[in-house]
Amino acid sequence: MGVNIIYLLGNKIYMMNKKLNIALTVVSVLFIGVSGTLLFKYIRNKRKSNFKDVNAKTTKDNFWEKVLFGVISREYGGGKDCPSNCSSKGCYGKRYTDVLCLDSGTIGIAHFAAGGLGKVYKKMDTEKYFGRSERDMINNYTDKKSGASNNKWWLDGFRKWVSNPKNNKVQDELFRSSRQSAVNSAKENGWKTDREFAIAVGVSNSFGNGGFRGKASMNDWDAEKTLQWYGSQSAHKKNREIAINKWFPKSKATKINL
Repeated sequence: MGVNIIYLLGNKIYMMNKKLNIALTVVSVLFIGVSGTLLFKYIRNKRKSNFKDVNAKTTKDNFWEKVLFGVISREYGGGKDCPSNCSSKGCYGKRYTDVLCLDSGTIGIAHFAAGGLGKVYKKMDTEKYFGRSERDMINNYTDKKSGASNNKWWLDGFRKWVSNPKNNKVQDELFRSSRQSAVNSAKENGWKTDREFAIAVGVSNSFGNGGFRGKASMNDWDAEKTLQWYGSQSAHKKNREIAINKWFPKSKATKINL
C-alpha cells in the first residue's frame, strides 16, 4: 500500500509539472508574440516618423522637420560644408552652422537674413555673443545694407551660437513660426495636402509670406501652377521645385491638418 501511495503521489506531481510546463510554454509563446507585435509596430512607427526617410509618411508631427530637411536645407547641404567660411559661392543647401556674408549676414538652417535676424536676436543673449544689447542689434543689424557681416565680432558671435547643438531647436522653431502664416493662408484658400503646404513653405521662404500670397493669387491659388511658375524663375528655385517633387511627390500627396 505504501508503494501505491508513493506511486500515486509521484504521478500527481508529474501531472502537475506537466501542466505547469504547458502553462509556462503558453505564457512564453504569448509573450514572444506580443513582444514581436510591439517591436514591429515600434519599427513601423519609427520609420513613418523618420523625417529623413524620403518614403516616410508625412504627418502633422513630422511635416516641419521633413520640409526643412528635404526642401529648404536640401538634406542639410548633402552633409557638406560651404567652401568658404563666409562666401555663399559654391555653397550647396543649408546647415544649422552656416554663417555667411550674403546680404550683410545670413545664418543657420533656414538662412535667416535681414529682418529675419531680428527674430534670431530675440532668442539670443546678444550681450554674451556680441557685447551689444538686443535693441542695438535689432535697430542696426537687420538690414541687407547694414554691413553686419563686415564685422569680426558679428561673425565670431554667430559662429559660436550656431556651433551649439542646443540652438538647433531654437532655429527649428524660428523657421516654423516664420512660415506658419503662409501655411495658414494656403489653408484658407483650399490647400489641404502636405505637398501643397510644402509648396507654400518653399515659395514663402524665397519671397516672404506676403510675397507667397501675391504669387499664389497671381496663379489663381492653384498650388501646381504656383510651383511651376516658381521653378521657372531661377536655377535655385528650380532646384527647390525638384526637392519638393522628391520629398512631397504629387502621387503621394497626403491630407494633413497643420
